[in-house]
Amino acid sequence: MTTEAKFKNALRDLMKTTSIDDISVTLLCQKCGCHRQTFYYHYQDIYDLIADILLNEKLDEFDQAKDIKSAMTAFINYGKANLAFFHATYISSAHDLPDDFIYGKFRTKFLTILTKNKKKLGLEKVESCRTISRRYARIVSDEFGDCFKENKITADEFVKKMTKYIEISYDMLFPSIIEMVKAEAKLS
Repeated sequence: MTTEAKFKNALRDLMKTTSIDDISVTLLCQKCGCHRQTFYYHYQDIYDLIADILLNEKLDEFDQAKDIKSAMTAFINYGKANLAFFHATYISSAHDLPDDFIYGKFRTKFLTILTKNKKKLGLEKVESCRTISRRYARIVSDEFGDCFKENKITADEFVKKMTKYIEISYDMLFPSIIEMVKAEAKLS
């Protein structure tokens, strides 16, 4: 296991029981059995480590999803497995890191799916796909973030709440955004 992987695993483990604001580099290094100099060789601070975790996170099920609903369901599974990490990060001063991560993942995935299916959806330009992706990704990522912030939410409650949200938003909100973008395109 690489030194970076040790730090990532130790941080995730500590975040299950300790507020991120109470996790020091010293505590993290004790957990890893490394010196502080080793930590600072790789990272500037704990937030740099969190950013590295998010930048290099593998989401195989999400990446392999062929449609928007499957992608969101895959992200629920990922969120459930990483609930403590996201909760701790969202309630800290590092909340912008998971916000950007989730929004970026959804925006990119939605754009890929919409671009492949633009004719089927009655969209003429890739720009319309970009607009829909941006708008829907913002709404969906905000909902995930709000759910991650909830105190004492269990993994099962998280899954139940987000599954219900995805069902409703996909059936009602997503088609409305598509129609709105189509109407805007006609006005241009």
